[in-house]
Amino acid sequence: MAYVVAVAIIDLLGFFHPFFWTYSAVFAAITAAIPYYLLCRRFPMPGMAILCAVLLLMLNFAFGQGHEYFALGCVGFGCIAEGLRKLLGNYRGRKGVIASYAVLSLIPFSKSVVLWIDYETAMDLIISNMGDIYAAVMGRMLSQYMAMSMVAITLILAVGIMYILTRNWRPSDRYHF
Repeated sequence: MAYVVAVAIIDLLGFFHPFFWTYSAVFAAITAAIPYYLLCRRFPMPGMAILCAVLLLMLNFAFGQGHEYFALGCVGFGCIAEGLRKLLGNYRGRKGVIASYAVLSLIPFSKSVVLWIDYETAMDLIISNMGDIYAAVMGRMLSQYMAMSMVAITLILAVGIMYILTRNWRPSDRYHF
C-alpha cells in the first residue's frame, strides 16, 4: 500500500504544476522504490506487482484521474512485471525485483501518454479543468524528445535505485500477514 500512496502523492502534485503531472513517472520511480523493495522483501510471493498496479488503477479512478490508456497501462505493465519476476527470480530473486520495478515505474507514463496520442482532446480537457495558463505551460513541455527522454530517465533511475537497494537481497523465508 505504501507503494501506491507514494505514486499517488506524486500524481497529486500535478495539480500544482503541469511538470509533475506530465513527467510523474520520473518522480514516482524515485519515491516508490523503497516501498516496492520492502513489499517484495516481506512478501516474496506471486501477485505483488499486479496487486500494486491494480491498486494504483483503483486509486486513480477514485480521484477521477483514470482513463482507458491508464487502465491498459496498469494491466499491461502489471502483467509484464509479474512475468519478469517469475522468469528472472521465481519471486525470490534480486533480478526479478529489479526488472519488475523498472516495468512498474512506467505505469504513470501511461496516464500522460494520452497527451501525445490525442493532443486536442486532452488539451481541451486540461483547459476546462485547470485553466489556460496550466494548458499553455503543459503545451510547451510536450515534445516527442521529452517523452523519449522521460522514459529513458525513468528506466535508468528505477533500475539504478533498485539495484542499490537490493545489494544485500534476502527475502523473508515466510510470509508475514
